[in-house]
Formats: sequence, structure tokens, C-alpha cells
Amino acid sequence: MNSYDELPYDSHPYDRTHPDHLAAVGTLFGMTPPDAARCRVLELGCASGGNLIPQAVAAPESRFVGIDLSQRQLESGWELIRQLELDNIELRHQNILEFPEDDGPFDYIICHGVYSWVPPEVQQRILEICARQLTENGLAYISYNTNPGWFLRGMVRQMMCYHARQFDSPQKKVEQARALLDFLIGAGPAGDPTYHSLLTRELEIVRNRADSYLYHEHLEEENSPVFFHEFVERSQQAGLKYVGETQLSEMVPGNFSKQAEETLKELGVGLVQAEQYLDFLRNRTFRRSLLCRESVALDRNLHFGKLQGLHVGSNLRPQGPIGDIGHHGDEQFSSPDGRQVRVGHSLVKAALVELSERWPGTVCYDELASLADVRRAGGPVMRSAAGLEQERQELGSTIIELYANDLVELRSQPPRYQTELSSHPFASPLARIQIAAGSDALVTNLRHQMLQLSESQSQLIRLLDGTHDRRALLLAFRELLASGTLVVDNGGKTVDGIEDELLEQLIEHDLSLLSEKALLLR
Repeated sequence: MNSYDELPYDSHPYDRTHPDHLAAVGTLFGMTPPDAARCRVLELGCASGGNLIPQAVAAPESRFVGIDLSQRQLESGWELIRQLELDNIELRHQNILEFPEDDGPFDYIICHGVYSWVPPEVQQRILEICARQLTENGLAYISYNTNPGWFLRGMVRQMMCYHARQFDSPQKKVEQARALLDFLIGAGPAGDPTYHSLLTRELEIVRNRADSYLYHEHLEEENSPVFFHEFVERSQQAGLKYVGETQLSEMVPGNFSKQAEETLKELGVGLVQAEQYLDFLRNRTFRRSLLCRESVALDRNLHFGKLQGLHVGSNLRPQGPIGDIGHHGDEQFSSPDGRQVRVGHSLVKAALVELSERWPGTVCYDELASLADVRRAGGPVMRSAAGLEQERQELGSTIIELYANDLVELRSQPPRYQTELSSHPFASPLARIQIAAGSDALVTNLRHQMLQLSESQSQLIRLLDGTHDRRALLLAFRELLASGTLVVDNGGKTVDGIEDELLEQLIEHDLSLLSEKALLLR
């Protein structure tokens, strides 16, 4: 029996695999990627469709094909597709080695969590499929484990495999592997303290993972990490070209000493060598690389002109009240994770304020400078063309810098989710099905992310089928309260006889949060 049938792998969305994101990265590197709203997508190793089905929901004009060897996982995906009544996606029970050469072509090919866990002949076939089936400007995403980071992690894997080899079932192997981890961590330092410190860190990382991850990542027969340069060489042999990583920040040599950065420059190395040295410095364990056809001409010189046509989003928010935004005084902006950015240029400040107020919506870069110029001046003003162009360049350069630090998002398409509340809100049908599985279930939003909702948000989203106005939602919540299905907490006190006004405020507040979480469709 297939091990994924015995112990299914958790199938989730991975936002960096979404064609919208891949197209934006490809554009920055000089490509003209296919329209992400009307494309053909293939996923090799799709499991139960946790990554592909949400894409099919969010892009009804695109076509999606996924293949996997696990019948059990596919059956879960088939049932979800049936419930959603999707006609733009097909999940196949198929071996990668048997993928037909005449199927396709595909604009985007995704292979997440597969390459390092299959035999060499399957690895080769993955690259061959990408080289043969990609359209002229198509992009392939492949994730894989890398050395040198996996040398130590591989040692932990070998320890667990040695101990678990005497057991047959995947679940028993996982139980015994966890027992070994507990034993090693609890044994305390002995001998080399450096070794114990490194080992303990790796053991803790592994121990906190889910059973399915522990088994399929560490206890499967196949797990073959590679050096980055080896992966690129294999790709080139198959007729593919390395484009870059799906996260630009992973290609930026930041957080190193000036001496290290200068040394990299003095070496005069090319991109592949520079990336390999960065892996040495970071002890990197995992990569998510983009590939294209060998014939595609790339331009990795990042400049503001590459932003044309892309959509910009950011949840950087002013740390305090914005003063006179028209002056070049420093203002501090902060991200949800606590990082802070000081901005002095008035047009850039105005642009970030504009983006923060529209979040989670986006603004087309082509319009951003004009919108920001109006905002900082309080209305349309006349400026010299040369002066405004210089400021636009400053804005574009700052956007790219913030993007390289994961403080700004770039997308190839405007969002399909609703950022302004309508009279009859309509939630993502996928989220409504997921929440029906249990109020504590994780839901997938229209930004291709997984979220946990509060109890009141979970109850509310079940009702958002486009037929309920505010009055109907109020009456439905009244019934939920009366039946005890919903309990409202007001300032730490449980409220039974809640007034309509307070209940209306709760509903409106939760609707706003669901909109901000990109769970409402246009």
C-alpha cells in the first residue's frame, strides 16, 4: 500500500505557488508570463488538492490538473470538488513516470514537497515534464531540500530511521521516532557541548511537527537533499533555466557583515555561485526555485520600470498619526510582525498610507504615484513632468526594496476578493465547506492562506451565501444565541440577553474582519 494512503499528508495551500505570485516574480526578472487569471496549471504530487483546489475556486477562467499516486488522498479531493461543483479542475490517479508527453502545454507547473522524496528517475522525469510541457514563457515551481543545512537534519533522520526500522506501520514508526527524540533531548549534555546544542535545536524543530510531516519528511525511504548548484545543473541538462526564488528576500545577501558582502562582490561570481555561497552562509535547508525554458531571455536587473502593470499591496501602517505628509520629514511605519521602517520622502509616505487604507486590496503600480500625489497635496496639483518622474523613480525603487524585504506584496492581477462590504455578503464557498467540518477548522482564504476564525466568525461565515442582508443575519444570530450554539463574550462577561444594537455591532465588526482576511468574494 502507498504510504500516503496509510498516513495521508496534510494538504494545504502554499501561497508562493500561486500563479498570480509566480507571474509577478517572473515579470520582475524580465519575463512576460502568461495571464494568471486565464492559464493552465499542472501540479505534480497534488495530494488531496489542498493547494490546487483553492486556486481553481479563485480563478474560474483557468484550468487545473493535478496528479498523485495516493488513491485515498485523491478521493478526499474528488469529494471536495464535487461539493464545490467545480468544472475547471481534474485530479488524476497517476504516476509521474507515466505522465503523457502529449498532455499540455501548461503555463505554470507546480511540484511542492515531491522532488527530494522520490527516486532519481522520478526527479529526472519531473524536470523533463517541466522542459517539455511548459509554454514559451511558462514557469515551473519546484521545492527541494538543500545542503549544507540538511547534513545535520539528515543525521537526525538517520537516527530516527535506525530506531523505527523494526516497526511496520507508519503510525508505529512515528510513535517510536518521537520516543527516540524525547530520549535524546532528555538525556542532557554529554561530551561535546557544541554538538549537543546543535542536535537539541534540530530535535526540537522535528519534534514539534505533525505526525504526517514527521513520517513523510524523515521516515520515508527516499529523502535526497542536493546542493543548489547540483539542482541547477540537473535543470540545465533537462533544458531549463534557473529564474530565481519565489521569495526575493531569500536571494538578498542581508543580515551579514559588510566584509561578507564585499567578499561576495570581490569573488566576481555569477548568480548560481553567489546563491550557493549564500546557502553556505545561511546553512540553508530548503529552496523554492522557479525555472523556465532555456530559450527565455531573462533580465535580473531590478528597476522600477519592471513594476508597470503589477499590483501593489502592503499592510505597513503608520505607527502614529501622520503629520504633514507633504513634507520630507521621517514617519515610522510598522508591519504586523513588528518590523519598522522609517520613510522620509513625501510621495513614498503618501503611497504607503494609500496602500494601508486599501489593504487587503491592491493598487496598480501605474496609478499609485498619481493617487499618492493627490493624497499628499490634498487634491490635484500641477508639477513639472521631470520633477514628478524623478519622484516616481524614488517610489518605484522603494517599492522594490520593500518587496525584497517582504514588506510589500506584488501581484500580477487585481484581487477577486471583496474589500468593501456589500448588502448581501458572499463568502468563499470553499471556506464555508471547510468551516462546516467543525467550528475550529482552518479555512483557506482568497489570498491562498490558511486561517483560524473565532467562534462568532465561524458561525457568521456559514450564513454568507449571498442571500442574507444585515437584518437576516441579525435574526439568524438571535436564533444561535437562543439555542446556545453561539455565546457572546462582552468584556469578559458572557452575555445572554444581548441588545440588537450590540449584536449588530458584533456582526459588522466580524464582517469587516472577514473582508480584511480576504474571505468575501466580489
